[in-house]
Amino acid sequence: MENLGLAELTLGLVGVLFAGGIAVALIVIAGQRGEPVPLARARRWSALRALVATSTALAVFAVAVIVHIRFPLLEAAPFILGPLAAATAGLLVFAVLPAPSIDAAVRRRTAGVEPRRLADYSSVVQRTTFLVTAAITVVVALTTGILSKAAPDGRFLCTSLFPAACTAGGPYLFPGWLFAAPALILIASLVVVVHFVLRRIVTAPATAWPELSAEDVALRRSGVRLVFRVAGASLALTAALFIGLAAFPLMNAPLLDTGLAPNPARYIGAAGMILLGVSAVAFCYGAVSAVLSVVGVFRSPRIVAAAARRIGVA
Repeated sequence: MENLGLAELTLGLVGVLFAGGIAVALIVIAGQRGEPVPLARARRWSALRALVATSTALAVFAVAVIVHIRFPLLEAAPFILGPLAAATAGLLVFAVLPAPSIDAAVRRRTAGVEPRRLADYSSVVQRTTFLVTAAITVVVALTTGILSKAAPDGRFLCTSLFPAACTAGGPYLFPGWLFAAPALILIASLVVVVHFVLRRIVTAPATAWPELSAEDVALRRSGVRLVFRVAGASLALTAALFIGLAAFPLMNAPLLDTGLAPNPARYIGAAGMILLGVSAVAFCYGAVSAVLSVVGVFRSPRIVAAAARRIGVA
């Protein structure tokens, strides 16, 4: 009954977020009066595209949580890997759907006329932050896998820092290969999807209206920013969960029957405390990025009122 209640709570939260997304999308669409028709059409499709991608991500995360509840033998693997799976699925849908174009009528004629690069729509800080976050998450996953050893039931859930056999599960669970192997696969998939969706955004045909070129650039920049935030949030949350799970058995080293001498056990316990602090920082960063992603997912660039007058549309 407790698991069923948690599953219902998760589905309820997903439903609330989905309903909120629809409401915000309708507000975005309703606020387009007075804009040029090609521009309003592009913003409307941008909001719908974001809504579908977000709904997909929420559904995938809900399924991951339900699997975690229904199959306790998987430990917390589905829940911990849920952010990566959700971000990958949502961005894949975001990439597959056609990118918004301010002037669809001349899409083919304007395609490829002016070469564009990712650097035109993103900053060095954005690109570097994503690459560094992905690299750190890969290193963390590999480290937890390499430093794991088999538990009494054969699964690689324990830390190899302890000479004595450790008990699997509970607060002593170490994120070994049971978590690291699927995480590495999901990280690779996420990076491929991010590359694909960024390429779709950058290479989408530009508007034929020179007066709306600034708005065209703004739409692309908002899409690139959204992709980096969603992917970065999932990576940071995954790294935080991995580091946090690894910290608990290390913190308890002085109290457990690990076979270690008192001094090494105390040093390992102190290292566990440091890792817990690092995990908290990474979790806060990932949570803030996730909130910014949700807040900005339907936020279209603000179009000045003079945009309509520049092309003579009231």
